[in-house]
Amino acid sequence: MFTSVKQQIRRETIATVLDYYDTSVRHLSEEARREKYEKMSASPFSFFRGSSHLFYYDFAKVPLAFDTGETYPTFIQGDLHFENFGVFEDGAGTIIYDVNDFDEAYLGSYLFDVLRMAISVDLFAAESGFDATEAIETYAEVYARAIARYAKGEDEDVQFTKANTSKAIKKVIKKAEQKKDAFMAERTEVRDEERYFATSDDLIPVSPGMTEKIKHAWPDYLSSLSEAHRHHADHYEVKDIAIKLESGTASIGLERYYILIEGADAEHDEDVILEMKQAQSAVPSLFLPTHPLFEDGLSHQGARVTAAQRAMVHSHDPYLGYLTIDGNEYYVRQRSPYKRKVKAKHIKNEGALIATLKVQAEITAKIHARADADANVLDYEASEHIAAAIGDARALFVRQISRWARFYAAQVRFDHEAFQSWLDAREK
Repeated sequence: MFTSVKQQIRRETIATVLDYYDTSVRHLSEEARREKYEKMSASPFSFFRGSSHLFYYDFAKVPLAFDTGETYPTFIQGDLHFENFGVFEDGAGTIIYDVNDFDEAYLGSYLFDVLRMAISVDLFAAESGFDATEAIETYAEVYARAIARYAKGEDEDVQFTKANTSKAIKKVIKKAEQKKDAFMAERTEVRDEERYFATSDDLIPVSPGMTEKIKHAWPDYLSSLSEAHRHHADHYEVKDIAIKLESGTASIGLERYYILIEGADAEHDEDVILEMKQAQSAVPSLFLPTHPLFEDGLSHQGARVTAAQRAMVHSHDPYLGYLTIDGNEYYVRQRSPYKRKVKAKHIKNEGALIATLKVQAEITAKIHARADADANVLDYEASEHIAAAIGDARALFVRQISRWARFYAAQVRFDHEAFQSWLDAREK
């Protein structure tokens, strides 16, 4: 009896949170909501990926041990999970493995990133038939050790490449290396000696009106580029624009475009594909205290996303920038031909999962340590405050992360069932 009552209460909570976020915040159409919910219903992990707002609704007011307090928040990725790490080029020709999504970046407790990642590991491992306990404990242990090193000023410029990653990641990087030349051939075609986007199921022509608006706002984008990476204006000449369809679960309903630019100068002799994506308020901002950083220099949502990637990733995308069109805010970055991530099919056993998580834990610590005074984002060293919060109680820290991960992963599985029940009733 109480199980059914609990599910009913939780179903109503989920419905309220989803209705508010998807209609009042994201303004999703009914068609977009159905597409999103269909993806979320696939599995508990899929549900977790599409419901970060529910995670923050549950955790934002929970007093967690090892927190650094509201005085010293960390610039967090905001939606960290197992599949938000990927392969891309660093701007200098090196293929790296790092965090590749910064849409939800915000100021808050580092524990939100660590916990959300640990919960995703439990869900991912369960769906792959692995025991998650050692994997989660390893992730938390490696993170704590790495953050302690950063607090001492070590390893700030570390990168993860084919030379220092796990076997599963190396395989993904090797496959990505073979993709570069094929990507341009797949996405574009040459007509009358000029290159244009090739129309496909997920790439369609943009309207003349939107083309004109993007070109009109293009100087604002150029002015937002880093001076260190800026080329001659001819380099950024827009050759073609297309609408990109088929977004990830959390990005459904956000406008996305591919922009083909000339890319020619002393260092480049080929076209470049950029991605322009609509940016909205970060999910954590709906539940966490507003930091002055986002009321002043980073009040533009595209600027926030751009600043997060510049701060968290050691090597910079030279095309990172932002602009505004019709009141909508966007960020722009190079569309990497190497865009790949480690998925379940790449993890053959628990040993491979643990080896991959060690790298992901190092990266998590790195993004937290870099996005502070070192990147001129905050006026203090976040790693020092995180390391001090963990202190000599590393074993207890690991145990807390593991227990919270198991507890909330069970809640996610329960929520997934409640969500499907609500969805069935909603469709009738």
